[in-house]
Formats: sequence, C-alpha cells, structure tokens
Amino acid sequence: MILNEQSSKQSNAGFTLVEIMVVMVVIGIMGSMVLAAVQGVTASARASRTRTIIGMVDSVIQEKYESYKYRSLPVEIPTTDYLAGVTGSTLSFEVMGTEAARVRLNMIRDLQRMEMPDRYSDFTRQVSGGVWGPAAVYGSANPVMIDTADIDGDGDTEEIIGTRQEPSSRRAFSMSWFKSGAPPSVVQAYQTRVTATATEEFQSAECLYLILATSYSAGTPAIDAIPTSNIGDVDGDGMFEILDGWGYPIGFIRWPVGYDDPDGVLDLNSPDEFDLFKSDFYYSVQTPPAPSSTVVLPAVNVNGGAYGAPWAMRPLVISPGEDGEYGIAFDPINSSGAALQAYDYTASAWAWPKNVANMGAEFEGRGTSTYTWVDPYMRRFIAANNPGVINRSSGTYAADTERRLPGEELTGRANDVLADNITNFSLQVTQ
Repeated sequence: MILNEQSSKQSNAGFTLVEIMVVMVVIGIMGSMVLAAVQGVTASARASRTRTIIGMVDSVIQEKYESYKYRSLPVEIPTTDYLAGVTGSTLSFEVMGTEAARVRLNMIRDLQRMEMPDRYSDFTRQVSGGVWGPAAVYGSANPVMIDTADIDGDGDTEEIIGTRQEPSSRRAFSMSWFKSGAPPSVVQAYQTRVTATATEEFQSAECLYLILATSYSAGTPAIDAIPTSNIGDVDGDGMFEILDGWGYPIGFIRWPVGYDDPDGVLDLNSPDEFDLFKSDFYYSVQTPPAPSSTVVLPAVNVNGGAYGAPWAMRPLVISPGEDGEYGIAFDPINSSGAALQAYDYTASAWAWPKNVANMGAEFEGRGTSTYTWVDPYMRRFIAANNPGVINRSSGTYAADTERRLPGEELTGRANDVLADNITNFSLQVTQ
C-alpha cells in the first residue's frame, strides 16, 4: 500500500505536455518582444550614429563651400601691351566689369569642381594602363574680353581698335588662372591618392573621403573625427569611403541640381549666392526663352516644372538608411537611360555655345568656338536630352524620358525607398 502511494505521488509531480507547450509559447512571446526591443534600439542607435557622422561631415563641407565667397583667386590678367608702330606708346586694356565678374564666377565654379569633387573626372582622368592623370584646368581656355581704343586715331586695322560703344570691336585677351597651368595643391594631393584600381561605383563617397582627409577642423585633420569603424572600402578598389551606421557608403553630390528637397532647405527662388553681379549668361539675354536643343540659358527645375534664373545650391550628403537604397541618381543619366559615370563638366560636349541666343550682347568679339563654362545646372546636358521634359513630379511627364540629373529620384522608385534616407538637409531642419 505504501509503495502505491509513493508511485502515485511521483506520477503527479511532473508537467503535462500542455503545460510545457504553454510555457514554451510564453517564453517565445517574451523572447520576440525582447528581440524586437533590441532591434529597435539597434536601429535607432545606427540612425543616431549616422546623423552624428553626417553632421560632422556637413560642417566641414559647409565651411569649405562658404569659403569660396571670400576666396582670393589667382587670376593674372595683363594690363598693358606694347603697340608696334606707335613709338614709345603703351596700350592700357580695360577689362569690362561684367567680364571680370564672369571670370570670377567661372573660376569659383571651377575651383569647387576640382577641390570639392564628387567624381574622379572632376580632378583627374584615367589614361592608358589604368594610370590616373591630371584633369582639365581651364587656365587660358577662355580669353577675357577687353575694350581698347585707337591710340593714334588713324582708324587703321594694324592696331587693336574699338570703344565701349562698339562691342564687335572687342578683343579676346589670354589670361592665366594658375601659374604654369598647375592646379591647386589640394587637387594635386587628390591626384596622388587615387589608386590605379579605383572604380566609379562609389566614387562620390570616395571623393568625400578625400575631401575630409585633406581638410582641417579646429586645427586637426577632419577625417580624425570619423570613427575608424565607419571607414571602409566596400567595393574593394583601394579607395576608402565614409560609412553610415549600417555600413553603407555615405554619398556626396556637390551640385544636386535634380534633387527634390522634401525638407525645404533649398530655395529655388534664391539666386546663385556666388553670382552677386548676375554675370551668368542667363542674365545677358533680355527675355530668356524656354529650354530647347539650341538655347541652354534657363536653369531647369525638373521637379517643379519651372525654369529660370540659376538658384542657390548646397552640397548634398546622404545615407541610404537601413534599406541600403539611395533611390537617387548620382551620375547624369541621358535620354537612353545610360548613367554617365565618367561625366566631365569640362568636356567640349557640354561647353557653352558662342552665339547671340546664349550670350546676348556678350557674344560680340568672342569668335565662334565653344566657351568653357562650368555649369552646375547642366543646361547644355538638358538641352541635348529632351529639354521639353521639365516636370517629373506631375506624373504626366515622368515616364517620357529616362534622363536624370544628379540627385534626382530614379524611375520606378516608390517613396518608401527615400523615406529612410538621412541627409544633411534633414539635419539642418531639425537643428
């Protein structure tokens, strides 16, 4: 009898299968809750880390960008020349005020192109054998226009003659931007850092690293502020990128002409802050026409359907966020849908046409060849690639062309792709 009681007690002391399953379900629910909480904290931490890094990068980029407003430019324009046939005389050249302002604007844009690159073609070019060579420096590519006078008054054509009232008699005079045609020292530093194996896949991120690696903040190298864990070589081409909290390269677009800014940081009604004297050729035509294949004057807003005066742009620093998709174009895309990774702002195909339609009264005396003009608004590119398509946001024109500008939303991308992007523009709003 005693044995039976002990046996009965032992059998009642265990857990039933139902009880075990209930416990497992409870543990599973609690585990999933903890995991979700941990994942949420991790995602939040990565986003916070990304914002911090972008904030540090943006402070360096903005300081560098603002410095061009006060930059001393190394232009050398000769002021006198000896006139053959006029004994002992010297002709003083008068550089027109509008032309001097135009030269300064073009130089500032060219310096931004070389010193704040977002593509390798901005400061270097790949030649045979995988070797990177120097990129184009404007130098004396665009002779400055001068007003002169008939010194001896005989009206002959052996001298340079003309007056302010005779634009057609103006003459182009060569000038030098940099001594011996050498680019700025920082550009030369970029050129020495480019490896023979560098590719164009993440070139904007790699150029951003070069900028910070050669810049200083508070007396120390700017790159030192970036944690070493957020520096890597994702594509394995020997060139470093600055990485966000998820390990994706942080992209950079110096002139995001196609970017549709949801945060409202960019004001397309504010004129170009580097063109204080309105020397852009847009202003030289009394009534600028709509964009066309021959007229490239207006700066086109592809997101709003508007076109007009060049507006103030700011460099874009962007993380793709948790999904790893930027959803925007980093390279210009032509009407055939081909991304031009090696796009060169100094290529002759995108030079400014020398004609009255695109220069107005400033056309006189310049000749007929193209004018090397650094154009952040890519107006010649737009004119060559479906100029009539200027409103992607309406939906009506969005599918008419595959052309895209740097910063512009890629076709077929839902808004949720862009929703988790983290940019310096969004940080400026929150700050």
